[in-house]
Amino acid sequence: MDMGLRDKVAIVTGGSMGIGRAAAMVLAEEGVDVAICARGMDALEEAAADIRSKTGRKVVPIRADTTVPEDIKSMVATAVAEFGSVDILVNNAVNSRAALFMELEDADWMNHITTKVMGYIRCTREVIPHMQRQGGGRIVNIGGSAARGVTDRAMSNGITNAGVSNLAKNLSDQFAKDGILVNCIHPGATRTPRLVGIWESLQRDTGVRVEETERNAASNIPIGRLIGPEEIAYMILFLCSNKADAITGQTIAIDGGAARGIFY
Repeated sequence: MDMGLRDKVAIVTGGSMGIGRAAAMVLAEEGVDVAICARGMDALEEAAADIRSKTGRKVVPIRADTTVPEDIKSMVATAVAEFGSVDILVNNAVNSRAALFMELEDADWMNHITTKVMGYIRCTREVIPHMQRQGGGRIVNIGGSAARGVTDRAMSNGITNAGVSNLAKNLSDQFAKDGILVNCIHPGATRTPRLVGIWESLQRDTGVRVEETERNAASNIPIGRLIGPEEIAYMILFLCSNKADAITGQTIAIDGGAARGIFY
């Protein structure tokens, strides 16, 4: 199936591992050239080399900290200079501390909010003028299922993820006239290095082994397993494709049926 993406250009933040790396890989497999961005250059270069070797597409690693406005401006400018345009933005960068409410300090909250909410806002603000000039584009915010429920060690995740969902809806209303479609994805429990790190933190604090935490998590998911990063990436691919030309302002959960609420 032709997804209408060949020779498009994407920026993927948090692109060196997990969902971001999977998204970059899947987009490149469909003929997209990709700028992947994160704070660690070694991991970025390794991911870029892997994606290039498997897809034959141009993949540019760009070191950027999305808490730093100047880094974001430089990231987008570098990507546009390398590729000549930007058609897709996948807002995916995150950095948070898994802890109970009374253990989270102001610095923890501000780090998460600045990385994710303000980071997504700033990245979007930088790419929109380019998308407007070329007649359209796609923006996908990666949130998280904590936005739809209560998780004692992921309270800041719930608040920030609800914010990026709201951001997507507001942006979709304002920029649909420019051909810019904006959506949000809420992944459920997804097997990524970050999730494993959270579980390792829980093991240190409580003694509950990572393997037991994973079994418990899977037991609460109707499909009986965690989500794979590539399963999130396939939805990103669809939302960026010409098969989703009428979809904007939506928040879509990919959680294996874990959410118990009914959302109309």
